[in-house]
Amino acid sequence: MKTNITRRGFLKAAGLWAGALAFTGLISRKNVLAATKEKPAPALPAGQNPVPAEDPVASAIGYKANVKEIDFKKYPQRKKPEAKNQFCKSCALYTASNDGWGKCSMITGGLVAADGWCASWNKKS
Repeated sequence: MKTNITRRGFLKAAGLWAGALAFTGLISRKNVLAATKEKPAPALPAGQNPVPAEDPVASAIGYKANVKEIDFKKYPQRKKPEAKNQFCKSCALYTASNDGWGKCSMITGGLVAADGWCASWNKKS
């Protein structure tokens, strides 16, 4: 049995499938977030900016707003079981601005994410 599919037929079918998926809501952002169990980033306080990726101090201490982006080869201490609760919000150098952002006394170029991490993490007393 020989099937002869033209490029036009393929594109037409792909377009119909994409439209059907979009119509049923399977591609909606809400469903994608629920499927990945990730929360949207919290809103920044008015007039404030996050630490830029090119900040030299943040780069030097390995700061990441998302702990899933940490280079574990460079920072193996983050993989240890006792490090599972190490986040900026539980660091002695962190001062909260709102529920999701705050200031770090090490990084002065902007706000750090409360759920972020760096190699200078120090337990609050």
